[in-house]
Amino acid sequence: MTRFLTIICCVALATAQAEPLFAQTFTTDLRGTDDPDSIGSEEAGREEAEDPAGTNPTQSNVFSLRRNSNMAEEEDGSTGLGAAGRVDPVRPFSDRIRAVERAVPISEGGIDDTVFDGDTTFDEPEGIRLGSFVLTPQLTLTAGYSDNTSRSATGEAGPLYRIAPDIALSSDWIRHQFDASLRGSFIGYPNNSDDDDIFGTAAASLRLDISEATQVDGDISYNISREETGSAESSGDATLIHSGNIDLGVTRSVGLIAATAAVGAARTLYDTDNTSESARDNTVYSASLRLGGNSGGTFSPFTQGSLLFRRFDQTCSDSICEKRDANGYELRGGLSIAAGPKLVGEVSAGWRLEKLEDSRLKDLSGLIVNGSLVWSPSRLTTVTAGVGTDFSATDIDNASGSIIYSADLRLAHAFSDRWVGEAGLGYSYRTYEGVDIDESTLTGFGGMTFAVTQNVALTANYLHRRFQSSEEGRDYNENAIEAGLRFRH
Repeated sequence: MTRFLTIICCVALATAQAEPLFAQTFTTDLRGTDDPDSIGSEEAGREEAEDPAGTNPTQSNVFSLRRNSNMAEEEDGSTGLGAAGRVDPVRPFSDRIRAVERAVPISEGGIDDTVFDGDTTFDEPEGIRLGSFVLTPQLTLTAGYSDNTSRSATGEAGPLYRIAPDIALSSDWIRHQFDASLRGSFIGYPNNSDDDDIFGTAAASLRLDISEATQVDGDISYNISREETGSAESSGDATLIHSGNIDLGVTRSVGLIAATAAVGAARTLYDTDNTSESARDNTVYSASLRLGGNSGGTFSPFTQGSLLFRRFDQTCSDSICEKRDANGYELRGGLSIAAGPKLVGEVSAGWRLEKLEDSRLKDLSGLIVNGSLVWSPSRLTTVTAGVGTDFSATDIDNASGSIIYSADLRLAHAFSDRWVGEAGLGYSYRTYEGVDIDESTLTGFGGMTFAVTQNVALTANYLHRRFQSSEEGRDYNENAIEAGLRFRH
């Protein structure tokens, strides 16, 4: 475990040391408004409390000006409340709102600042001022119980504890925007330390406003999580999945058209107890061009095309020496939706193909769908939905890879500025090309947060996960409950 924690610490140090470089190269979007008349300001809250015709005083701060959004924490698309094949925690509710803000910013009639972001506002963090940056630290400590600590068909029940730090850094510049985020969690199972889980993610994003018509965006991220024991990829040994992404794009608006050219690389490594090298280790390089409408209307269509190049570290990636390097493409079209604060988002669909070098293997191809939507039926309630598609490598004999389709629906409601409730349902379906293996994961989630003071909140949540596989002996169910404290400044 020490080695895993060391990895997280190194990522945090690298993010901090790389700040000057990111300030010149990488991206994000949307800033909050400085409007002093915002409904959530303390003055507005007092005025409403004194006004008999105003809103309920206990709700006056629920819609305060949303904290400056950190785009390094956005969730694009969906992973079904936990990436298929990985043991990932449920992401914060606000992450999808940040993704929609980036895709459809306020300047284009997108999401409004008053849309509830799913968090308590009584203990809204002030952050720590570091020159022209604001650092926002948070720590959550919980304890609970799971009836399947190993998430496997033979898993046993036992207590658990979780340590989850969350650090965000955002710039406060007049132009441009830099964000960085470091999140992690360690789940310990006192009765069986072999089931201990580790998760960590570090990300940085920078947007450079070169001119009113030109914008440069860049993102870099790293993620570590444990592979799900029930997955067909799992050999039974504890496997950590390391993934890193780097993307750089330039957007130019000309009249009613906005064009974005981008390049990127996605690196994935698999680390087991027995070896630090895996036949699945690979990198996907991409180059893409997107053309979209720039009219500022409710619906803005766009099209995007990408060239893809997947390269494996090992030439022979399985027992029968199948060469899995692949070239391919992705084509999709969609709509950006900016129907005021009520409904905002982006949806797209298309086709992706990866043609593998080995003629014994079929092409890895299929329909792709991707989307993030935010719906605000009232000022106390927000609903988000997401769909996503992921193409994943494999070293299973005769298999070209797998396609993972995911979707989720989440609802958050503010009972007051101190008390917030949330519920969500997610589903992912994974199918392998070339072999008859299918896997599905259904996840249900519910939670409550109550702010005790301006720095401490009580949290409680329940999670149900149901995994099913076409292979015998891999199905399992899990029920877990946790409660604890959240500290932030």
